[in-house]
Amino acid sequence: MSAAQIGGPNPFGDYAPQSSQIQGILSGMHEAFEADLKKDNDNEAESLKSFKELMATKKNEADTLKATLQKQETDQAAAGKTLSDSEVLLDDTTNDLNNDEKFFDNTKEACQTKAKQWSVRTRLRTEELNGMQQAIQILSSNKAQKTFESSTSSFLQIASARKHTERNTVRTQAYAQLKLLASKFHSRSVAQIAAEVSVGGHFDKVIFMIDDMISLLRKEEQDDIEHRDRCENSENANKNTLGDLKHAIEKTEASLKRMGTIKGELSGDIDALEIEIDATTSDMAELLKFRNAESETFKKALKDDTDAVALLKKAIVALSKFYKNNKIAMPALVQKNPEYEQDPDKAPETSFAPSDSRKSETGGILAILDMLVEDGEKEIAEGRADDKDAQEKYMKQSGALQDTLDGQEEAKANTESEKADLEEKIGSYEKHKKEKSDDQDAELGTKGALGTDCAWVQDHFEDRRTKRKTEIQGLVDAKSMLASGGSGI
Repeated sequence: MSAAQIGGPNPFGDYAPQSSQIQGILSGMHEAFEADLKKDNDNEAESLKSFKELMATKKNEADTLKATLQKQETDQAAAGKTLSDSEVLLDDTTNDLNNDEKFFDNTKEACQTKAKQWSVRTRLRTEELNGMQQAIQILSSNKAQKTFESSTSSFLQIASARKHTERNTVRTQAYAQLKLLASKFHSRSVAQIAAEVSVGGHFDKVIFMIDDMISLLRKEEQDDIEHRDRCENSENANKNTLGDLKHAIEKTEASLKRMGTIKGELSGDIDALEIEIDATTSDMAELLKFRNAESETFKKALKDDTDAVALLKKAIVALSKFYKNNKIAMPALVQKNPEYEQDPDKAPETSFAPSDSRKSETGGILAILDMLVEDGEKEIAEGRADDKDAQEKYMKQSGALQDTLDGQEEAKANTESEKADLEEKIGSYEKHKKEKSDDQDAELGTKGALGTDCAWVQDHFEDRRTKRKTEIQGLVDAKSMLASGGSGI
């Protein structure tokens, strides 16, 4: 309104200068240009800010992709390491299997050899026993008794007189042999047989006692052999089992150590992902806060511009009301040249100008108001377009951040699931290790029991066997002496 020409009729002439209208228009145009320039600068600043935010979002996405790539490379390396460990374990297991098969073949061959030897020894011993039993049956038959009684060599004692005869010599020799065996081996059974011979017992009874004693000693020898074989088999089995358990425990401990390292790496990955998720969430909140502030600013500017346009339109209506009420034609809303009411050569009159002499000035004011209304409406339209563009940019940036957040949360969930599976596997391995440790403790207890039960085998088996053979041989010799001396006294 300040651009409108103010003042009454010129008292010095009929010339009405119109420069004030031009100045008003130029001033309005200048203000409009300044407003547009400021708006363009603001838009440029907003665009630059949006560009920087978009670049920051893209950088975060690039960092996330790099982290994902690094994790995948780490997982690939871990999988390669697991494959390498599995191949090493397969090689170890294959070697153990080959060694076990070789040990089994050697053990089988040794057992077959021992079985053959034992079969031969058993067969010879059985044949020897059968021969001795047949000899005893022959010597103990009634025919043999009659033959010995009628024989001139007098195998049997036929008189009660104790003389230094051949029969007494045989009994004495047998008694000495049995007494020597009883003293040497501290055997009460042999001592009883010797006492029976000493008191003049029946030779057949003594021979049967010797046979029972020999059978008992051979049964004792068989028990020792079975005990020795049982101890050897049990000790070998215990040794192999302890070796297997130790290897299984060491392998489980190595696996637990490796899985513990992987668990630590997964925990580190989860912590890093949580930091990234917090950063992305913060960026989304900051972006939303900025958008809300921007929206509030737009709404306020839109309201101000709308109110200003409404006021300008009301002012136009008020200015136009005069012409409408007085039925005067509206002046053209364009700049006109100055008009002279009278001849310029005449001297000015002192009378007032007509009532419509200033309508051209009013037309200039209306033109300015119309221009301001147009600028306001244009600014409203541009503001709406800028807000729409800002909303689209916000949705695009927010969507990118949401995709990044979804990827990070999915990666975290997958990592946590992998960690949970690993912890469950660690638990099963620890349980397996405890079971193997318990089995190892039990086998160590078995080893101690075997050491107590089987220690004599290594130190005394051969000595007992040698002494038993000597004792059996002595009994066989005594039995031969008695058999050669007759069936009674």
